[in-house]
Amino acid sequence: MRALVPLAAAAVLTAALLGAASSAAEGRSGSPTGTHLVVVRPVDSTGHARPAYTVTRVRGVKVTCDGPAASAVDDGIYTCYPAAEYLPACWKAHHHTVLCLRDARTAKLARFRWTGTLGAATAPKRPSPIDLDLAGGQQCSIRVGGAWSVLPTHPTWVGFYSCDKGSVYGPPSGDGVDRSTSPWTVHLWKSGTRHRVVTRDVATAYLVGTHR
Repeated sequence: MRALVPLAAAAVLTAALLGAASSAAEGRSGSPTGTHLVVVRPVDSTGHARPAYTVTRVRGVKVTCDGPAASAVDDGIYTCYPAAEYLPACWKAHHHTVLCLRDARTAKLARFRWTGTLGAATAPKRPSPIDLDLAGGQQCSIRVGGAWSVLPTHPTWVGFYSCDKGSVYGPPSGDGVDRSTSPWTVHLWKSGTRHRVVTRDVATAYLVGTHR
């Protein structure tokens, strides 16, 4: 059976906004046999939003951007704070502002004034997806700060992604995504339970880059 919902959504987003390469895959019981990768490039190298994106100016909040985005495939992409604003991927723009992407599945950016300094932001060698679509339809977003619960069955694990109905946890040495299998998998702690940790396939993984 072909995993139509997550792959079709990613294909439309890719074709309309990104022009990113992708791979389609056959599925078993609704799960893909390979994880579909999408690189979202909402901002160009001159600091302007791509034409398909809408930009909302957020006033009254200044942000600090002191490190590279975990999901970046290119240099010069930041994670900004405060964590309450949820700014996992931001690009330096004009007039002392940054353009920030909160959800890779939407064509929306938020503009903030930044304070302090913008240092070097070197893309990680192995970027962590900014968003995940799991087989079965759940959507997950990368963690940016905050305090998360301790799992009774895996007290040393930490939370990496917040999902529609649960959270992705894993050993602190990783990022919660097991890339040793095809498709990639995650350990999902189901909300409202004490012990239920299940393995789920990753149907689509989203990274961020800069349009050249």
